[in-house]
Amino acid sequence: MSRERIVISQLEAEGIDLSERLGQHFLVDERVISELATTVIVGSKVIEVGSGIGHVTEALAQRAGSVVGIEIDKRFQPVLEDVQKRNSRIRFIFGDALRVQFGSLIGRDEEAQIIANLPFHITEPFMYKLIDLPITNAVLMLGDNVAREFQESEASMGFGKLSLLGQTFFDSRVLTQVPREAFFPRPRTDAVIMEFDPKDKREVQANPADYVFAYLFRRAGRYGLVVNDMKQALVEASQRGGGSDLSKRESHRRDRSNAKRELRQLLGEYNGSRDISVFGNSDRSRGGTIVSQSQALDVIGKMGIPESVLGKPFFRLDNQDVRELTAAVRGFYSR
Repeated sequence: MSRERIVISQLEAEGIDLSERLGQHFLVDERVISELATTVIVGSKVIEVGSGIGHVTEALAQRAGSVVGIEIDKRFQPVLEDVQKRNSRIRFIFGDALRVQFGSLIGRDEEAQIIANLPFHITEPFMYKLIDLPITNAVLMLGDNVAREFQESEASMGFGKLSLLGQTFFDSRVLTQVPREAFFPRPRTDAVIMEFDPKDKREVQANPADYVFAYLFRRAGRYGLVVNDMKQALVEASQRGGGSDLSKRESHRRDRSNAKRELRQLLGEYNGSRDISVFGNSDRSRGGTIVSQSQALDVIGKMGIPESVLGKPFFRLDNQDVRELTAAVRGFYSR
């Protein structure tokens, strides 16, 4: 019996109709499930989002040290409790993944991954949750349109807030294409599996433009205006000293990320345009050491950011605003 038939039979036995509102499209292609399972680092903790009936969860648990599955739909609770009884390395949390504190699920110096078959409409708020999370990587099933936005260049009309978020905090790559026929029920679009490797914090801090963007994203959701958050970001950026020692987990993550980056360079896949310029060198001529917000405001004025962008909270910027902001900040630091 095919995996799709097994899934359908199990849903019928439980009397469950899948919800389009919750974006419930179960992966039923055995090849794709196997490919997703091979992304698990042997012995790691996997936090899975969208466990459904647990058939993918069990595949992930074959390599993981433990799996914590998060499922919003409590109709699946009886099925998942049976899965948990069969495998002591699996446990489930029933709730909204956007409200779960992922950091509390990860122990000190524990290698952890996020693996998720995301409802496409929650991709942006979910990505905000991954910022600064102590994970080795995130492996996400995304709609192909969303995946393309992550990879858009800053000069493209398709570049937007999701593009900037992904490129500021992560190195990402497409692992495999997933046709819509791999799901039950079939979604409207094809999908891809993408891997997101968190950038080392010191790498982000060393690039002045990325530091500003990272500060804005970390403040997103608050009502401070872009101009005020940028002023504070520039003051803090100019006053930062050397980074603190990395923890054991961060060191392992950095080494793994560096190894992947070197491999991509050898394969010609890495975007070599993202050079790191260090605060205090070439950037000193673009404002010197900023010790006050008035000095920061002067620097912002030199960037040429439109007032219509500066006068909004960051979370209210549309993609056109983001393109104008990105071009102005990048242009200033590339002079």
